[in-house]
Amino acid sequence: MARRFGRRWLLVGAGAAALVGVSAVRVPAAPVTADPAALRARIRAGVPPYVGYAESTGQLGLPQISQLESTVGLLTGTTRIRAYVGSADAWRADELTPTGEHGVYRVGPSEFLWDFEANQLTRVLGIAAARLPRASDLLPPDLARRLLALAGDDPVVALPARRIAGRDAAGLRVTPTDPQTTVGSVDIWADPATALPLRVEVAGRTGPPLLSTELLEVTDGPPDPALLRPLAPPGAGAVTAEVVDVAGALKVLNAPPPPPALVGRARVALPGTPLPGVGVYGTGLAAFVLVPTSRDIAERAVDSAAAAGGVAVQVPSGRAARVSTPLLSVAVRTRGRSGSLLLGAVDPTVLDEAIAQLPGRRPA
Repeated sequence: MARRFGRRWLLVGAGAAALVGVSAVRVPAAPVTADPAALRARIRAGVPPYVGYAESTGQLGLPQISQLESTVGLLTGTTRIRAYVGSADAWRADELTPTGEHGVYRVGPSEFLWDFEANQLTRVLGIAAARLPRASDLLPPDLARRLLALAGDDPVVALPARRIAGRDAAGLRVTPTDPQTTVGSVDIWADPATALPLRVEVAGRTGPPLLSTELLEVTDGPPDPALLRPLAPPGAGAVTAEVVDVAGALKVLNAPPPPPALVGRARVALPGTPLPGVGVYGTGLAAFVLVPTSRDIAERAVDSAAAAGGVAVQVPSGRAARVSTPLLSVAVRTRGRSGSLLLGAVDPTVLDEAIAQLPGRRPA
C-alpha cells in the first residue's frame, strides 16, 4: 500500500509493477488436474469473494529512485497484505507495516485511502487512468488476472500441483511470445474448485523466479460487510481529494503532454482520469510508462542510476541513464527544466530509444 499518499506505483496496464517473490513451502500435494487453458479462462473471468493474508517478496535489486521509493520497496522487499474481497467493486486491502497499516477501500466507483501514521482517511474522487502500484496489486488473485490479461493468448501448459494455504492447487505456466518483454514465464497456482489464484511467480528470460506472491491464509466467501465500510476512527481526520491530488510521484504541475507515439508505439487511451504528462505506450507485457518529473528529481535519478551500475544513454540534449534488471527496465532523462522517467518490463534497448525521442524541453 502507499506510504502516505505521495508514494505509489505505476500500474501501467502492463503491470510490470506487480511481481514479487516468497519461497513456497513444498508440501507434497494430492494429485490435482485441471486443463490449463480452461483454468486460465476461469481466472480471467473474475475473482471469487475471499478473505486472506498474503506475503510477497521482490528480488530485483533496483537502486533507490527519488519519488519511487515505495515502488522500489515493493520490488526489492517483503510486503504483507490482508485482503477482504466481496466483489470487484467492494473490497479492502491493508498493507501491514511495523508501525501500523495503509489501507485501500473500493466502494462502487469510489476509493478511500487510510493512512494509520497520518491518522487520516481520504475519499478519492475519480479513478486514475494510470497510477503508481500499491500493495493490493500484489495480491495473487489481482496479479494473476492482470498478467493473464496482458499475456493474451500466449501458450499455456500445466504445472505440477502444489500444496498452498492448506489446499491442493493446480498450476499453469504462460510463456510470453513477445520478444520485447523481459518476462520469460508467469506461473500461477489456483484452487481448482473456485479458480482463486493462490500463488504467482514471475521469472525473466533466464534464471529462477525473481518475483512471487502467495496467499498463506485464505477463507472462501465474502467478508463481513462491516469490514468494507471505510469509517474514520474517533480522532482521525477525514478529507476528500481529487484523484490528481493524491497521485504522488505522478503529479507534476505543468507537465508537458506525453507524445502521441514513442518508438513506433501509439500512446494507449486508458479509462479513468488522465494525469498530466503521464503516458502508456504499447500493449501487453511489453508496454511501458512515461512519468514526468522535476529537473531536480531527474538529476538525482540519473546520478543514482550511474552509481548503481546503470548505463549512460546518448540523448540530443540533457543527461540520461538506464538501469536494467531481468524483469524491469528504468530510464531517466533531464529535459530542460523538467525530467522524465520510463519504466516497463521491456527490453532495455526499447527504453534507450524512447528516452532519446522525447523532446528536449517543455513546449513554450
